[in-house]
Amino acid sequence: MKAWARYLVWGGEVFTGSKSFKANPILGSARLNRWGLHAARVRLAYWMTRLRMAMLAPGVPRADRRQFNEQGFVLKENYLSEAEFQALVKAIAAFDGEIRECCQGDARTHRILLTPEVLNALPEVKSVLEAPSLKRLFRYCAGHARLPICHIENVLNDAAAPGVRRDPQKNLHVDTFQPTMKFWLYLEDVTERNGPFIYVPGSHRPHRSRLEWEHAMSLEASGHTDHYTASGSFRVGPEDAARLGTEGPRAFCVKANTLLIANTFGIHARGDAEPGSSRLALWGMSRTNPFLPLPGLGFGYVNRLQYRVLQRMRHRDDEKAAARGTLSSWHRIEQTRIIDDLPAEPASKAR
Repeated sequence: MKAWARYLVWGGEVFTGSKSFKANPILGSARLNRWGLHAARVRLAYWMTRLRMAMLAPGVPRADRRQFNEQGFVLKENYLSEAEFQALVKAIAAFDGEIRECCQGDARTHRILLTPEVLNALPEVKSVLEAPSLKRLFRYCAGHARLPICHIENVLNDAAAPGVRRDPQKNLHVDTFQPTMKFWLYLEDVTERNGPFIYVPGSHRPHRSRLEWEHAMSLEASGHTDHYTASGSFRVGPEDAARLGTEGPRAFCVKANTLLIANTFGIHARGDAEPGSSRLALWGMSRTNPFLPLPGLGFGYVNRLQYRVLQRMRHRDDEKAAARGTLSSWHRIEQTRIIDDLPAEPASKAR
């Protein structure tokens, strides 16, 4: 592609959810960011999302809206009835399906993609995810009508080994420059042992201190030594985290059957965990072009299409990795039952 064409593409990405400072020299331009490019994208993305959220507010309980807007998350304990929850766990335990694995440092994440075909085979899961009240809450927190892409997820914490780095998700960070929704319906108790979700309440709002921090980070991001920061997912130091929220980092140690929905523009992390532990949940995320003025229509066809697109991307990544003689970042494994996951034994036992 010719240079002028590349700059047309890079310029167009300014008006999308693209976030990488190192991949796009316009987004990564120190001069443009000194003039306020990145800070302007942060502000505009936030307020356009709030506009769409206002359109999607009808039918969402006021208490949920208030908690999400003020703190950046919604927390619902004992979300399902005991009978519904036990049926859900039993169905997931018995289900055989394609599992993909992503290895990041001393953690492995296993996921089963909940495509329409998988949901039809798991009516207990389908009834949970298609409850009208939950769909309204998802759409409100995401700021658009398209539903999140959902998985069954198990995070496995391995024993530390020589040359294996720490899981980068355990460092405080923000996902991107725009509001983004993720959710967890925990299928087992979450404690300090198996790595609770960490969140800084109130850090999801672009107040003056947050915008000043974003501006400062944007000036050095393109050449930053941290890969994730250079790619637009800023890592956050403890001192910055303490001053950018209404309180310090909070660990969500919760009982099974707790629903947590969070805006991951806020500062968050995966908590430290003991080797040999795991954390099982229904998990999903939702992200869109932040600059759209309308929330869309949320047709079922669009919701189904996003699963097809993701599957094609995964298959394409598999083919590219196979040509290199490696594995894709999210590669298929032989295991077909999510709760058959057996984390590596702690080093003390492995000896």
